[in-house]
Amino acid sequence: MDVPAELVATLIHATEDVFEKMVFRRVTAKTPIARGDRRVGARAKIVGTVAFTGHRCGMVALHTSPAAARDIAGSMLGLSATMVNGEAPDAVGELTNMIAGALRTRMAESEPAWAIGIPTVTLGSDFSTRYGANVQRVLCPFSLGDHDFSVELVLTQA
Repeated sequence: MDVPAELVATLIHATEDVFEKMVFRRVTAKTPIARGDRRVGARAKIVGTVAFTGHRCGMVALHTSPAAARDIAGSMLGLSATMVNGEAPDAVGELTNMIAGALRTRMAESEPAWAIGIPTVTLGSDFSTRYGANVQRVLCPFSLGDHDFSVELVLTQA
Protein backbone atom coordinates (compact mmCIF):
# COMPACT_ATOMS: atom_id res chain seq x y z
CA MET A 1 0.00 0.00 0.00
CA ASP A 2 1.33 3.41 -0.95
CA VAL A 3 1.07 6.69 0.93
CA PRO A 4 -2.29 8.28 -0.03
CA ALA A 5 -1.92 10.93 -2.77
CA GLU A 6 -3.85 13.44 -0.61
CA LEU A 7 -1.19 13.17 2.11
CA VAL A 8 1.64 13.61 -0.38
CA ALA A 9 0.04 16.70 -1.96
CA THR A 10 -0.69 18.16 1.47
CA LEU A 11 2.90 17.55 2.61
CA ILE A 12 4.28 19.27 -0.50
CA HIS A 13 2.00 22.31 -0.04
CA ALA A 14 2.77 22.49 3.69
CA THR A 15 6.51 22.48 2.93
CA GLU A 16 6.16 25.17 0.27
CA ASP A 17 4.12 27.37 2.63
CA VAL A 18 6.45 26.94 5.60
CA PHE A 19 9.50 27.84 3.53
CA GLU A 20 7.78 30.87 2.02
CA LYS A 21 6.56 32.17 5.40
CA MET A 22 9.46 31.23 7.68
CA VAL A 23 12.52 31.06 5.42
CA PHE A 24 11.22 33.84 3.15
CA ARG A 25 12.14 31.85 0.05
CA ARG A 26 10.32 29.75 -2.50
CA VAL A 27 11.18 26.11 -3.00
CA THR A 28 10.60 24.01 -6.11
CA ALA A 29 8.98 20.62 -5.60
CA LYS A 30 10.23 17.70 -7.67
CA THR A 31 8.55 14.37 -8.38
CA PRO A 32 7.89 12.38 -5.16
CA ILE A 33 9.65 9.03 -4.81
CA ALA A 34 7.73 6.17 -3.21
CA ARG A 35 9.74 3.58 -1.30
CA GLY A 36 13.06 4.90 -2.53
CA ASP A 37 16.60 4.14 -1.49
CA ARG A 38 17.17 4.28 2.24
CA ARG A 39 20.12 6.60 1.75
CA VAL A 40 18.90 10.12 1.18
CA GLY A 41 20.92 13.05 -0.15
CA ALA A 42 24.53 13.92 0.56
CA ARG A 43 26.84 11.82 2.73
CA ALA A 44 27.10 14.52 5.39
CA LYS A 45 23.62 15.48 6.46
CA ILE A 46 21.31 16.96 9.03
CA VAL A 47 17.97 15.22 9.51
CA GLY A 48 15.10 16.63 11.54
CA THR A 49 12.28 14.27 12.54
CA VAL A 50 8.90 14.74 14.18
CA ALA A 51 6.78 11.70 15.08
CA PHE A 52 2.99 11.73 15.14
CA THR A 53 0.28 9.42 16.42
CA GLY A 54 -3.50 9.21 16.47
CA HIS A 55 -5.67 8.57 13.43
CA ARG A 56 -2.39 8.09 11.55
CA CYS A 57 1.01 7.17 13.00
CA GLY A 58 4.46 7.84 11.62
CA MET A 59 6.91 10.67 11.19
CA VAL A 60 7.95 13.59 9.04
CA ALA A 61 11.67 13.91 8.31
CA LEU A 62 13.56 16.81 6.72
CA HIS A 63 16.84 15.67 5.08
CA THR A 64 19.39 18.33 4.14
CA SER A 65 23.10 18.89 3.71
CA PRO A 66 24.99 21.06 6.22
CA ALA A 67 25.47 23.74 3.52
CA ALA A 68 21.75 23.84 2.75
CA ALA A 69 20.95 23.94 6.48
CA ARG A 70 23.26 26.94 6.95
CA ASP A 71 21.62 28.69 3.98
CA ILE A 72 18.16 27.97 5.43
CA ALA A 73 19.16 29.12 8.93
CA GLY A 74 20.69 32.28 7.50
CA SER A 75 17.49 33.11 5.62
CA MET A 76 15.41 32.51 8.75
CA LEU A 77 17.68 34.74 10.83
CA GLY A 78 18.35 37.42 8.23
CA LEU A 79 22.03 36.48 7.98
CA SER A 80 24.29 35.26 5.21
CA ALA A 81 24.99 31.53 5.31
CA THR A 82 28.62 32.28 6.19
CA MET A 83 27.48 34.07 9.37
CA VAL A 84 25.59 31.01 10.64
CA ASN A 85 27.49 29.28 13.39
CA GLY A 86 25.67 26.59 15.38
CA GLU A 87 22.12 27.58 14.47
CA ALA A 88 21.67 25.22 11.50
CA PRO A 89 20.52 22.13 13.47
CA ASP A 90 18.04 24.22 15.47
CA ALA A 91 16.66 25.69 12.24
CA VAL A 92 16.22 22.21 10.73
CA GLY A 93 14.44 21.00 13.87
CA GLU A 94 12.13 24.00 13.92
CA LEU A 95 11.33 23.73 10.19
CA THR A 96 10.55 20.03 10.58
CA ASN A 97 8.26 20.87 13.49
CA MET A 98 6.47 23.55 11.44
CA ILE A 99 6.05 21.26 8.42
CA ALA A 100 4.68 18.42 10.58
CA GLY A 101 2.37 20.89 12.35
CA ALA A 102 1.09 22.33 9.08
CA LEU A 103 0.48 18.82 7.71
CA ARG A 104 -1.38 17.86 10.91
CA THR A 105 -3.54 21.01 10.84
CA ARG A 106 -4.45 20.62 7.18
CA MET A 107 -5.29 16.93 7.52
CA ALA A 108 -7.48 17.66 10.58
CA GLU A 109 -9.92 19.34 8.17
CA SER A 110 -10.78 15.93 6.67
CA GLU A 111 -9.89 13.33 9.34
CA PRO A 112 -9.38 13.02 13.12
CA ALA A 113 -6.43 15.04 14.41
CA TRP A 114 -3.05 13.55 15.26
CA ALA A 115 -0.74 14.38 18.16
CA ILE A 116 2.81 15.34 17.21
CA GLY A 117 5.99 14.91 19.20
CA ILE A 118 8.96 17.15 19.72
CA PRO A 119 11.55 17.52 16.96
CA THR A 120 14.73 15.47 17.01
CA VAL A 121 17.77 16.39 14.92
CA THR A 122 20.46 13.93 13.83
CA LEU A 123 23.80 15.09 12.44
CA GLY A 124 26.24 12.75 10.80
CA SER A 125 27.59 11.26 7.64
CA ASP A 126 27.00 8.19 5.56
CA PHE A 127 24.07 6.83 7.57
CA SER A 128 20.76 5.30 6.56
CA THR A 129 17.44 4.57 8.21
CA ARG A 130 15.83 1.15 8.35
CA TYR A 131 12.07 0.80 8.75
CA GLY A 132 9.86 -2.14 9.68
CA ALA A 133 8.04 -4.28 7.13
CA ASN A 134 4.64 -2.61 7.55
CA VAL A 135 5.72 0.90 6.63
CA GLN A 136 4.67 3.12 3.76
CA ARG A 137 6.95 6.00 2.87
CA VAL A 138 7.38 8.70 0.31
CA LEU A 139 10.29 11.05 -0.27
CA CYS A 140 9.42 14.52 -1.58
CA PRO A 141 12.51 16.21 -3.06
CA PHE A 142 12.78 19.99 -3.34
CA SER A 143 15.29 22.53 -4.56
CA LEU A 144 16.13 25.80 -2.87
CA GLY A 145 18.47 27.85 -5.02
CA ASP A 146 21.64 25.78 -5.46
CA HIS A 147 20.63 23.28 -2.77
CA ASP A 148 18.48 20.18 -2.76
CA PHE A 149 16.67 18.78 0.27
CA SER A 150 13.92 16.25 0.88
CA VAL A 151 10.92 15.89 3.13
CA GLU A 152 9.98 12.31 3.90
CA LEU A 153 6.67 11.00 5.18
CA VAL A 154 6.68 7.61 6.88
CA LEU A 155 3.40 5.92 7.87
CA THR A 156 3.37 3.00 10.30
CA GLN A 157 0.70 0.62 11.51
CA ALA A 158 -1.16 1.98 14.57
